[in-house]
Amino acid sequence: MKAKRLGALKSLPFLLAVLMLIAAAGFVPEKADAGLRTRVAVLPFYVEQGQAADTAYQDLGLHYRRMSGFIENHLREHDFDVVDPFARDASEKEFNRVMQRASKDSILVATNMCQRFAVDAIYIVWLKVKTLRTSDGYTKAVAIVDGKGYDSAGHSLGANMLRTFQATRRDHDDAVATVEREVGDDVGRILTTWHRERGILVPGSDLTQDSPGILAQEIDAQEKFLNIRLSKATEYELVEAFGKVLITVRGVRDTKQYSLRIVPDNPQACLADWKVEIDTRETDPFRLQANIIKMVNDILDAGGTIRLKGIPYRYTPSEMRLMMGLMPGEATTRSIRFMVDRERARQRELAGRHDPRNAGFDNGSAVFD
Repeated sequence: MKAKRLGALKSLPFLLAVLMLIAAAGFVPEKADAGLRTRVAVLPFYVEQGQAADTAYQDLGLHYRRMSGFIENHLREHDFDVVDPFARDASEKEFNRVMQRASKDSILVATNMCQRFAVDAIYIVWLKVKTLRTSDGYTKAVAIVDGKGYDSAGHSLGANMLRTFQATRRDHDDAVATVEREVGDDVGRILTTWHRERGILVPGSDLTQDSPGILAQEIDAQEKFLNIRLSKATEYELVEAFGKVLITVRGVRDTKQYSLRIVPDNPQACLADWKVEIDTRETDPFRLQANIIKMVNDILDAGGTIRLKGIPYRYTPSEMRLMMGLMPGEATTRSIRFMVDRERARQRELAGRHDPRNAGFDNGSAVFD
């Protein structure tokens, strides 16, 4: 009897392990390990033309809600965090003027709107509806929809579309509403179920969630790439020093400089642009911005010498003086901006904040593991 009891006790840990595995496989919610959702906004632009168009008394807000509402339904169903621009902007006419500008410079409008609504990406939908009377007294509405998506750094999401819809109804408003509903439903379905395979867009099904839609695919693909801009740097020496910081700061895997413009007598015209690849498990744009500023301060405190993973990096006194004016600018989920403030550099130099003799470093160098 005692032997049986001992055998049962010995097998107890094994049974507990099996039960834990079963629980982990079958009873943990599907999205228990899911991260924060991607935040997007749909920006519609509506124009009505034709014989039956009543442009004098158009309710733009109604048309915008119809267009974007069905698209937003699909996005929410596929776990996007959707921001409704009309919950924050009361004036549809003002919004319409912004969207008219978008037809000429959609990238600028998209980046501004991403910052305004604090979203990862914007999808712009231009809808032109042409109405005409048929010979039997019906109204025919023909809609041409043009869609384009951008992330908060202005990168195209590759989810462009151009489609045509039409509906014929006895009532004018019914014809327009029907074609708007078809537009919203079709655009939302394409963004959430179509996906890219070997560079080609292929249709999907609402019933299969195996592959993310084209919008989610493109947003996720860009998540690890950030645009970094340095403004008002009138000396190449500072640009080079800042580039060294980007290469060595924590969380950055790779960097590539894309542009450089230096006009010594005009700081406003000076800029330098980089694209960096980050490890999303270690950092994000906002933490990276803070880490860069902290690293610059540590370099200044250490007298220009740091040791990163056993490798020494040295900055000259002139580079250090220039870096004293470095300060953070605006940041989004895909881009970070820094700028150089000459007055800030002078004040910090006079205050002696970054004098290595007062920084508490015995050997005059900072060490980063």
